[in-house]
Amino acid sequence: MKAVGNSMNPEKDFEIFKDDALGILLFGSRARLEDVERSDIDICIVRPVSDRVLTGIDRMFGGKYDIKVFENLPLYIQIEIIHGHRILYGDEAQLSEYFHRFRRLWDDMALRVKYNQFRSARERMMLRKKWLDEKRTILGKIGAF
Repeated sequence: MKAVGNSMNPEKDFEIFKDDALGILLFGSRARLEDVERSDIDICIVRPVSDRVLTGIDRMFGGKYDIKVFENLPLYIQIEIIHGHRILYGDEAQLSEYFHRFRRLWDDMALRVKYNQFRSARERMMLRKKWLDEKRTILGKIGAF
């Protein structure tokens, strides 16, 4: 799915599908203006109206673009897209409102990840051992162990 130079025009190519999803976004290196000749062109379809949209896109473009459906991606990639996309088609206000839920999920997840970070595997193992020892002590005191 490599681009052939800059001969592809995603805006023009996806115009036919503009009413078939909440949004059609360009993301990745091309959206960040960091693409090189060998870069693929990443397109994200946000809330497609049906699977037929994807079938139509696949039929029309084959492997010309790297197509992703927003809702099928892991949360961390969804957040990368939310923070680094360019709208090809869709209303910016509607997309922002739709993305609000995903941003809230990420904010909650980011705190959990932050609190579970360790400086090393050794630190993690030592803290886990300490936690298990304390758990055994507590369970032993209540007679559950």
